Amino acid sequence: MIANITKGRKAVGALIYDFGPGRRDEHINPRIVAGNVTGTPLQVARAIDHTARRRPGITAPIWRTSLSLPDEDGILPDAQWAEIATSFIADMGFTDAPWVAVRHGDDHIHLTVSRVDWAGQLLTDRWDYRRAREAADRLEQEHGLVPARERFRAEGPQVRNNELEAAKRRGRGPDADADRPPEREELRRLVREVRDASRGLGRAAFESGLADVGVNVRANVASTGRMNGYSFTLEGWTDGSGEQVWVAASKVARDLRWAQLKTVIGDDPDFAVAKKNAPLSKDVSTSVEATSSEEHPALSTDPAARILAQWRAKAAGQEVPAETLPAPEPESAPAWTDRRRRPHGALATDSIPAEIKAARRQISTWQGEMETARSNARTWDGMATGAVTGPRVRELHQLAAKVEAARPHIEAEVTARKDRVAAETAADAARKIWREANGRKDLGWLELRKLGTSRKAEEKRAAVSS
Repeated sequence: MIANITKGRKAVGALIYDFGPGRRDEHINPRIVAGNVTGTPLQVARAIDHTARRRPGITAPIWRTSLSLPDEDGILPDAQWAEIATSFIADMGFTDAPWVAVRHGDDHIHLTVSRVDWAGQLLTDRWDYRRAREAADRLEQEHGLVPARERFRAEGPQVRNNELEAAKRRGRGPDADADRPPEREELRRLVREVRDASRGLGRAAFESGLADVGVNVRANVASTGRMNGYSFTLEGWTDGSGEQVWVAASKVARDLRWAQLKTVIGDDPDFAVAKKNAPLSKDVSTSVEATSSEEHPALSTDPAARILAQWRAKAAGQEVPAETLPAPEPESAPAWTDRRRRPHGALATDSIPAEIKAARRQISTWQGEMETARSNARTWDGMATGAVTGPRVRELHQLAAKVEAARPHIEAEVTARKDRVAAETAADAARKIWREANGRKDLGWLELRKLGTSRKAEEKRAAVSS
């Protein structure tokens, strides 16, 4: 079972597609087989969208997936599809959200779900692809279906729908008059045949064999000269703009990647032939022993000769001389007096005393301010407790007594003002509800139903708000 997940904004378009003619496969007898929303398809879609609109900040609140089966599983009845859909929704955690399952073919169904549940809570779609795969695996085992993991052990990327449609227009594919597979599948077969025929013969033989069977090849070599792999194409395989379509080897088949391909055909044809014909007799070991370390082929400046000699020495059981590495030249360390190397930019040893002096002056200033604040606090405490006397202190205490006597009146005025503001706010809200309800009373029943209300409910709202 394969679960193909998509996400969108509205369920109306999804249900219109499910109950429409279809774009690729003809939709036969579209019908709802499961779900928790009832009504006509359009009513179901609107109910799902109505719930999704409760969270307007979500850009894609509609979650869609198609559950498809291979031909080996046969045609399941609607009741079994309903059971599968219900279990799948439960495994995904969407039971409390409005959802519906539509079937319009023999081998698959479409599930449309709102990620906003009936209570207005947003349901997470985190790791939904992995959760869908796990749910599908469990349903395959429970219903005795063919496991998708066994069916889709892809030997290479599969031909997708858009590529298959383009191949049909070029006269290829299963429905074409001539029995010609799509280009990607034909490339996979031809390149594998040439690979097997060129086993151990090197890149030149492999590329020549591809040219003989009509496959154009392009080597992908990095700027450093390293071989990264091949790209293939067939004559006449072009895109909509007329450009030749080149496909990387890894996109044709996994076993045609360069890491696997070079082990079959051989990275270097000369090295492969030398390895095949390399003698492993005593003469070789004797010649290896007789050669001095200064003249040893394993230390040659020629990379190919050095690698071949090292391999022969290892095959003969001889120790390969170690290469002498040139001694690195000592790097001159810049002097500490260099301003770019000093810590904290330009701060150096000669600047530290000045920084210390400035810090001490700042500390002295802070200490003076702290003593002034303490003196002011002692004075204010004496005035508040009556320890400090004088005409201004007596005036201050008299003013404080007046404020204390007026406090209940001030608090009562503040409370009354808050009550007036709350009453005005409530009256404005009631007026707004009355105007809305009074205007809806004269609407038709269909428009009131679209708004989720009725004439009786609006008359009651108008009476209550009035």
